[in-house]
Amino acid sequence: MTGPDPTFITASDWAATADLLAALWFLLGSALGFGACMLLAHGMIPSLAITRDIPGHVARRIRIPLYAGAVLFLLLGFYALSLFIERLDFISDLFYRGAQ
Repeated sequence: MTGPDPTFITASDWAATADLLAALWFLLGSALGFGACMLLAHGMIPSLAITRDIPGHVARRIRIPLYAGAVLFLLLGFYALSLFIERLDFISDLFYRGAQ
């Protein structure tokens, strides 16, 4: 048989791959949460206040928690990015072990 042999990947390698993908999903979720909070707080709420669909004092009260949520999602995104970078060395170990 020619080509790489897939039997060198063990159960612990698959677990490490699942952990790496979980960090990516966590990063995606935090980026989507950050984007949604910023879109609402910085785009839609002021637009609704300008067109007087919601009162101005309500818009000011709504924006503060949305900005706080955006900061929270941003911090979660940095944490997810650090998790991903921490778990990334698994790829090179797997690659070089399979190339032997």
